[in-house]
Amino acid sequence: MFRKTAIPILAILCLCPVLAAQEQVNITDVTIDKLLEGVRVTIVCSGNPNVSSFVSTQPPAVVIDVMDATSKLDRERIESSYYPVAAVSVEPSAATRGVRLTIRLRELVEHRVTSENGLVAVDIGTRPAMPAPAEEQKDAFAGKRLTLYVKDADITDVLRMIASQFDLNILTTQDVKSLVTVRLSDVPLRVGLDALVKAALANIVEDKSGILIVKPVKKDMYGETVTRVFDLDHIEAADVTKVVNKLLTSSGNAEVGFRRIENGGGSQRGSILVVTDIPEAVDRIAQVIADLDQPVPQIAIEAKFIETTQSDEDRFGIQWTLGATAASGPFDFSKDFGLPIVYNSMVLGKISLDQFNASMEIMASRGKSRVLANPKTITLDNQTSTVSMGTDVPLREITTDPKTGLVLATWRTRSVPIALEVTPHVTSEGMVTMKVKPSVEAITGYVGPADDQRPIVARRTAETQVTVGDGEVAVIGGLVRDEETRNVGKIPLLGDIPILGNLFKKTSIKHDKSELMIFIIPHILPTEG
Repeated sequence: MFRKTAIPILAILCLCPVLAAQEQVNITDVTIDKLLEGVRVTIVCSGNPNVSSFVSTQPPAVVIDVMDATSKLDRERIESSYYPVAAVSVEPSAATRGVRLTIRLRELVEHRVTSENGLVAVDIGTRPAMPAPAEEQKDAFAGKRLTLYVKDADITDVLRMIASQFDLNILTTQDVKSLVTVRLSDVPLRVGLDALVKAALANIVEDKSGILIVKPVKKDMYGETVTRVFDLDHIEAADVTKVVNKLLTSSGNAEVGFRRIENGGGSQRGSILVVTDIPEAVDRIAQVIADLDQPVPQIAIEAKFIETTQSDEDRFGIQWTLGATAASGPFDFSKDFGLPIVYNSMVLGKISLDQFNASMEIMASRGKSRVLANPKTITLDNQTSTVSMGTDVPLREITTDPKTGLVLATWRTRSVPIALEVTPHVTSEGMVTMKVKPSVEAITGYVGPADDQRPIVARRTAETQVTVGDGEVAVIGGLVRDEETRNVGKIPLLGDIPILGNLFKKTSIKHDKSELMIFIIPHILPTEG
């Protein structure tokens, strides 16, 4: 159908490829024909003309410019009896060094211009064209679109024609000299102009007065660059600068600004980026920054430290197949669990939340398990979160003064911790990849004399990565601790007699083997806003 005219002066530029840059075209005939849905004005030319068109509102008309052409018609005005065309006038045009044909209309309506094989067809519709809003009429580019077909055309001639049709103030420097071949179909006017001058290795600088200056890209010009301040919300300016520096032109520069949090405390955050460059580069950088400065996902991590007493029928403290059967029927190893990995006597795997709840019920029914801790924390994507719990064991240290020979006893404490480091990352599929590093220390016994015993501490660590879904449970097992308990029973008074008292004492030793299991449950928090 016809193209709607949405602004007071709307131009559609159609320059068809020509055989030679200076080919002379003759206009031999103009006809006006009635169609079912309007009127067609046909301009017959010798050769393939370079044709441009624009719309005038006062008076309403469609103006056709034929470049480098002469008229061979025997009249300057062709009358029409077909509505809405009133007449077609023909006159020389100094702006295009050719001929201008003005199709005068009784009212502004839709139209379409095509050119092929020496025939320029202007189809005039009957539906009124909608005028542009008042605010767009003040903008030289708003709402205007460009269709451009150029082959081996002089850039200055093309710019002169566009400036004449769109009523633009364009100044071209003398060192802009190039033949361009461009094909643009119905693009915004400013986008089309930028593409056209880029084809000629030039760019456009807009003066404060609104004049468009076309100059070579490699030639610097005062007022060419602009400065924009980007206030970053979610990413550090120093990190963005590494990307922005690759997008800057030779005239560009990027500086990191700081917003201080405390006066005099030295605490600062680089959340401001100041970019100076040509407008096109700054616009491209602004789009990249908008894509990078996105909210960072937050992950809530819940960990359960559960201690359970091992029996001969338990393997690593949890019956993997039993938990799956209790939760969802027959056990499917490939679906129900991630493959448990045994590393440094530890078991690493994953289960679903239903299987986790079933395992908790099984362990609770045995009455041999207890929850040591249930910490919860929130961390950002790719940020390490550490959960630690431990026991402080008092140790006596005996020292002798070399001068006096006095024996001094002092006490210090030693921490026996259970620590867990988790570094989560949210994938594009909504999964959570966690880098897990558990560290467990446990007292396995004591050495030394009865009045100065020192603990034997066993330490186990592992480091692995596991990918789980939101709410799935990662399991770390195999952290076995063997405790020894000594109970001494004696007969009062008799048991306190030196040496002989051993006959009236009884010492019993009890070994308890328990396992610490760590369950890690990540939850992806929804992004605010």
